[in-house]
Amino acid sequence: MDFLIVNGDIIPEKEVNLTPFLSDEPFVISQKIWFGFGGIPLFNENIQSLINQLKALNIEIPEFLKNERELFRVTKRMLNKNRFFKSGLLNIQLFINYGKIKYKIKAEPFNFQEFPFKKKGLIINVSNIHKDSSNSLYQYPFYNESNWRIAESRLKGLNFQNSVLLNENNMVCEGIRSNIFMIKDNVLVTPAMESGCFEDTLRKPVLEVANELKMKSMELSNIKKEFLFEMNEVFFVSERKGIELILGINNRRFVHLQSDNIYKKLNEYLNRKVN
Repeated sequence: MDFLIVNGDIIPEKEVNLTPFLSDEPFVISQKIWFGFGGIPLFNENIQSLINQLKALNIEIPEFLKNERELFRVTKRMLNKNRFFKSGLLNIQLFINYGKIKYKIKAEPFNFQEFPFKKKGLIINVSNIHKDSSNSLYQYPFYNESNWRIAESRLKGLNFQNSVLLNENNMVCEGIRSNIFMIKDNVLVTPAMESGCFEDTLRKPVLEVANELKMKSMELSNIKKEFLFEMNEVFFVSERKGIELILGINNRRFVHLQSDNIYKKLNEYLNRKVN
């Protein structure tokens, strides 16, 4: 990448001095946003997510987040200057020091056009890291980061690529940095927000496209971990990693039929958002 955005200006990456950002150990909020189909389909939703996170921290919303149209214009211009014309990820980072916010936007290009889809499938386990369903801050990515990193560290040396996280009642919440969806008998099931799961910007779109496919969808706060082993299909969804099919949980293996259709419909959804 040749160019990035620093506090509203598009500048060459080699000229960026990060020292002012990292002085005094700032609190950092990051948001990964997928771009593709010639646009940034969920840009507004991601900016609203950042605003909600700042509100939860009782931090004043900066002007650049209030002016979404200008921020979108500059971001698109940065992508064009880098000649990132297919798809990829934007990373918006807010560096917060004593209520003052500096920000940086970088982009990582992919060599394909459509939304990421990991067909090979992951083998996962159930983590022993638990969340607190009564704490509303768990719906925000920044509040989950330490749990996710600990859960990731406990996968080292094991033959698992991700984990399912539970809440204090041993009910299913999410995958690491991903929302989890399960399918059985044409019913799409995902943990309700009351379970303590975080809310990726793609959570609602997946529920919407399932309805377009005439699937019944259910958001439940009492999904026992044993319920996972009764499912026909399981997959993770996030903007940063796309759709990740779950091949198996421990020794249980899954098929993937309707999740393929959800992926196709999700691509149509994202394309419509751009056009």
